[in-house]
Amino acid sequence: MPGITIEFTEEELAELRAEAKEQGVAIKRLAHDILTEDVVRRRQRQRFIEGASAKFRTLAPEFLDAFPEGDR
Repeated sequence: MPGITIEFTEEELAELRAEAKEQGVAIKRLAHDILTEDVVRRRQRQRFIEGASAKFRTLAPEFLDAFPEGDR
């Protein structure tokens, strides 16, 4: 299975070890889960932002016409 090497400070590694111990999982499993969950969240957030921005571009002209600048 492909892998990567990540360097941590002693303090960072100690925190990861403590978290892994608290969760009862191996540090490799914890690191894997943290990384993959973060990627999923970031990608979902980016898709949301892109969708919301597209919707705003569609609705903005109507909004700007309906509300004079002083009322926005």
